[in-house]
Amino acid sequence: MKLIWRVVIASLFIIVMLAILVWWNLPRKVDMAEYAPADSFVYLQVDSLSQLATALEQNETWKILGPTLDIQMGTGGRWLSTAAWAGIAPTDSVILSRAQMALVIVGMNTTEEADTLKIRPEAALIVETHTSQRRIRSTAIEAVKRIAQFAYGQPTCTQHIEGAEYIECMAPQGDRRIVAALEGTLVVVGNSKNAVQICLEVHRGQRPSLKTDADMLAMRSKVSTDKSLAFGYISSANAAKLFSLGAPLLIGKAPGDHQLEQILAVSAAKILRGIAWSSVSAAGGIEDRFLFSLEPSVLSRLGPAFDTAQVGDEFWKLVPETFQSLTNYRTQNPQAAWVAMDSAVSSKLDALSAVVFASLLKSALSVYGITDRQELLATLTPPLVTLRTDPGAEGSILIARVRDRQALRRLLAKQLFSGNRGQIMEGVQSDPDSSKEFAAVFVNDYVLVGKTENVKRCVVAVRNNQIISAGIKLQRFIHFAPNSAATIVTFTNDEPRLNSVISVLSALKGQAPSPEKAEVLRRVVKDAAFAATETTLSTIGIERRTRSALGQFSTLFSLLESNHSTTSPREP
Repeated sequence: MKLIWRVVIASLFIIVMLAILVWWNLPRKVDMAEYAPADSFVYLQVDSLSQLATALEQNETWKILGPTLDIQMGTGGRWLSTAAWAGIAPTDSVILSRAQMALVIVGMNTTEEADTLKIRPEAALIVETHTSQRRIRSTAIEAVKRIAQFAYGQPTCTQHIEGAEYIECMAPQGDRRIVAALEGTLVVVGNSKNAVQICLEVHRGQRPSLKTDADMLAMRSKVSTDKSLAFGYISSANAAKLFSLGAPLLIGKAPGDHQLEQILAVSAAKILRGIAWSSVSAAGGIEDRFLFSLEPSVLSRLGPAFDTAQVGDEFWKLVPETFQSLTNYRTQNPQAAWVAMDSAVSSKLDALSAVVFASLLKSALSVYGITDRQELLATLTPPLVTLRTDPGAEGSILIARVRDRQALRRLLAKQLFSGNRGQIMEGVQSDPDSSKEFAAVFVNDYVLVGKTENVKRCVVAVRNNQIISAGIKLQRFIHFAPNSAATIVTFTNDEPRLNSVISVLSALKGQAPSPEKAEVLRRVVKDAAFAATETTLSTIGIERRTRSALGQFSTLFSLLESNHSTTSPREP
């Protein structure tokens, strides 16, 4: 009897000790902002890879895409996932179950080559594995080598100790590299040693972290919930810097004019307070929510721009079935909306900055040959639709419902006929002269305005009845935005992003899909091709909600493709 009690007591003691050991080994969730530099250009975090994997398993597109490419998320069920989370599993499973991740861009490097300006971000991926360095070491090093082989083919990899344990893999040409460092439970992987070291200095407390950014904390509380799959943030200063790099293109200037960029950056910082992003599962796809926080005085002036009118869907009869992107502006009074935007911007700027931003606003309609925007907008009524007809099209066309036909014709004649650069025509049987730069074609109660080739392509599609019709065709495009009440609704062809996902996953598998599987993939991409974005005005800024097949995760996949640099032609 005593022996039995001894065995029972010993068993209980072992069970208690094992329970204590498992409990001690359980990961404690951290705030990944504590590991990111306070001055990061861009910050993205994913707190649970297993939660993301579960979301993808429930995703309508992935249910076909994953099995067709022979890729299983492998969550393994509740008990296996719990065991991995507790550390009782192979190392790679433990890491995937426990890991928290953050992607940061710590710098933007620009170089000039002949007539080209190259912009290359300096980035690092921070992974809190919640697992000891001794256990993760070989798995992490092997993973870095596989990534380098995927990216560079035959890289040269070296290892050394420099405070942390480093592994560095360089492309054969020597122009690109992957640098990784292991320090405790942390793994940092970057495209430069500088990016990795900056993140390590934050981890060691030698640099301030993003956790000290009060605006980031406030915006995260606005857009992120327990159901969020990811969160992203750009500070006011860095949002303004990024805007200053891209905005010159809107007024016909290439990046590189440092004086203009400085004016734009300083001015944008007076208007924009920061940008936040989060994503959740929704409608069988992914919903990305973007919040552009604005200065209160700017926000108070934007109301008229977001007064929504009730409009019908007749304009779809003028949209080619192969269109690439379409934005429907349903503002109650287009002219009042334009005045509101102009007033909101100019109220915060000095005279010089106001002139520069006015040029940016003016460029929004000058691409259609329109120079006197306010007078012309008074002749139109919602909806106003901007349409890009195909990937090769230069610019887009404007489709708008006409309020005052005679006044509109007079204004178009004055603006389009200036310098004999445009033409005005009636009906879908018209054949615009390609030698003219711009064309305006009246079709029933609507007008189509833009570059002649784009307008001509649209008119031909309408004439041949190659348009978006009611019923099945239209439902395909509005699947992710049914009965939207938003002021601005955008539909974008998502095929390029989805094809990038397929390309990257196929490369990771090391083989192209068979012809039969390629046909299945083509069909699933076509069915899930269009993303829908709704833009509204909230109490703190402009909010955009985008629903699509795989959301911004497909954009992150596309970054894995071979060419990561962004190039822009410079002015002669």
